[in-house]
Amino acid sequence: MVTLKDVAKDAGVSIATVSCCLSGSRNVKPETRVRIMDSIEKLKYIPNSSARNLKTADSRRIGVVLTDIDNFYHAEIFKGISAELQSKGYHISVAFSNNSPDIECEKIDDFISSNVSGLLIITSQPGNQEFFLSRMKHYNIPSVFIERRPRGIDSSFAGFDNDRTVCFLTEKLLEKGYRNIALLSGAQHFSSESDALNGYMTALSSCGLPYNPDMVQITNMSKEDAFKAMLNHPYLEQLDAVIATSGTIAAGVLEALSVQGICVPDDVQLLTLGEESWNHASSAPGMIHTERTAFTLGRKAAELLMGHIKSPLLFEEQNVIFSDDIIHRELPLKAPRRRKTAPSSQKPLRILMPDMATAHSAKLLSRNFTLQTQIPVEIDFSPQHHLLKEIITDMERPESRYDIYMYDVPWLEYLVQNGSIANITDFVNGDQFQRSALIEGSLNNCIYESKYYGVPIVSGSQIMFYRKDLFENRAVQKAFKEKYQISLRPPRTWTEFNGIASFFTRSFNPDSPTEFGTSVAGIIDEEFAPEILIRLWAYGGKIWDKYNRVCLNTPENVKALQSILSTIRFTPSGPFETSIKQTVTDFCSGRTAMLVTYTEYANEINSSIRDHIIGRAGYQALPGKSPASVGWILGLSPCTSQPDKAFSFFRWLYQKDISIYMTILDGQSPAVAPYHNHELLKLYPWLELTEESFSYCHKRTGPYSSRSLIIPRNRIEKILCDIVKDIIRNGTSIENALEAAQIEMKALFQSYGYPKPIHLLT
Repeated sequence: MVTLKDVAKDAGVSIATVSCCLSGSRNVKPETRVRIMDSIEKLKYIPNSSARNLKTADSRRIGVVLTDIDNFYHAEIFKGISAELQSKGYHISVAFSNNSPDIECEKIDDFISSNVSGLLIITSQPGNQEFFLSRMKHYNIPSVFIERRPRGIDSSFAGFDNDRTVCFLTEKLLEKGYRNIALLSGAQHFSSESDALNGYMTALSSCGLPYNPDMVQITNMSKEDAFKAMLNHPYLEQLDAVIATSGTIAAGVLEALSVQGICVPDDVQLLTLGEESWNHASSAPGMIHTERTAFTLGRKAAELLMGHIKSPLLFEEQNVIFSDDIIHRELPLKAPRRRKTAPSSQKPLRILMPDMATAHSAKLLSRNFTLQTQIPVEIDFSPQHHLLKEIITDMERPESRYDIYMYDVPWLEYLVQNGSIANITDFVNGDQFQRSALIEGSLNNCIYESKYYGVPIVSGSQIMFYRKDLFENRAVQKAFKEKYQISLRPPRTWTEFNGIASFFTRSFNPDSPTEFGTSVAGIIDEEFAPEILIRLWAYGGKIWDKYNRVCLNTPENVKALQSILSTIRFTPSGPFETSIKQTVTDFCSGRTAMLVTYTEYANEINSSIRDHIIGRAGYQALPGKSPASVGWILGLSPCTSQPDKAFSFFRWLYQKDISIYMTILDGQSPAVAPYHNHELLKLYPWLELTEESFSYCHKRTGPYSSRSLIIPRNRIEKILCDIVKDIIRNGTSIENALEAAQIEMKALFQSYGYPKPIHLLT
């Protein structure tokens, strides 16, 4: 057992100094305090049990760890806790983990170190047996877990019998003739959620029906994630009932059904685990709420804890399981009604889109457009690197297939010169188009020679993700400072980025908590080019000057290439074998410490890290603040016979609720609304950083002259990527590779009429 003496020895101070530092009885120099806290973190010191028992006998302070301040069910439980403890003269200190295991550990350690009498916990890490044993059990700290049962330890627990409740709900639905019953729950490592799934499966089995795992959707228990899960449900059109394991999940489900024009309870019966309340008028019409006595659960948990505090050594751990009152009454269920969708007589609006998150979000929501306008929509997807060719091919057909094309911003000039998109300036400048709903600059991406050739559908940027839990870890910070003589922080320059990437790469630092510092995507040039460009821009480099003359072989470009070559040393594999999706997977699984990628992947990263329970993600502007912008445009086909329908689709896209839905569904809306919605900003904190980055983003465009042809961007970026390939694969020096590329790029420019004749340069 680590003692105060051990901490003092490790920190090189007296025992009295450590004691004063912890108690705050007198001031301790900042540098001394840092050394002491480093030692406490390294040695995992917690006040010993005998000292705790002497101090806590009369402290009468209880530490309560909850997951989220906005969770209504947990708030009701806390009301019960508060009522019981305060009536007995206890003081309550509350902390929120935000469902983050490392924050929960930190808060529990803080409570233990400050000598609370006991702990009440709704845990976000039920499987962390080692932590709970080394804290509560080892130091004999009275504790009661609520709602989520910890695994592998003998501890007091209070919760509801979700198994029995969900089994009851499912059986009643089946008896009434419902068959396509979905279950939306939280993560299955929480006992409350796994119990609900078990009850659902038991009911199906008892009725002789097979269990279909596709009918079950797992969420992060937010209404936004439930909304997304419901819209993505593979059997959405066939469902006749949905069971949600919380009111928050039910709220997201209800919104998703409403967006799709599915009525509750006429089309789908929605049931949710709820809380006891006399105020039934506030419930959503037609939704069935169960009646958990959450307040009583909180009181009982507090009562259990007080019994443990009174007899800390001889208290026998107890499990108290409450029944949901709904199982004692009949459910107001109607017979299920099979929905019928009448086929539309209208010609569908046909859209060609890239195979990316925003496009799939638009397709999920397109039924809402049809409900509003009666115009059916058909959306086809193409791989991003094939899309431009497909647009050109469609224009060459005797009769084009599509009314709308979604295209990348850098293709604008090329498509206009080839006559592949229509001029819609009159529509954009008309009274029915809400320009004020868009982010400043997004619409400017659609301008060519003062005319509009589309409306924006994607507006995004690149940001840097980093393992915030590691960057804030005291032991990691100390090791970094010893190595580099500076404090560990999210990097602000590419030199700093590479230094930190080296520190977090095990082959360069055997003590690194991650295997690699970062990942670089380069399996196709379209993914690798931005990795080069963001360094080029940061160092002041460029490919051509203001006169459209090639200028690759410069000192600034040499520095940029040195930077990316250095970065590649700290990655799991060569960039030419790595996709963007693989870099995201590397980061989410804990294999890498940092990642530069597009905001499109932010929600996936945030959710995946939480699901893997590996820590927390932080968000930061790119080193050098020179990100590549992401912009996609919806353009009107010149051959369409349905321009008015297309314009209706454009207007629908910028409705406030639709732009928010697009953001929740992993889209990157160009509308203002999502970036100023307080609920989304709390759930998606990177939105604020993304909006800020719009002011300093760089566009991936080519040279432009009204007297010359437009060079396809992919041809420019291929030469740029070939520079790095030549260096890595052939051992060519940076200077020689740049010189060879200079010659090739110059020939490309000349073939398209660049630069302008010398007499036109001035």
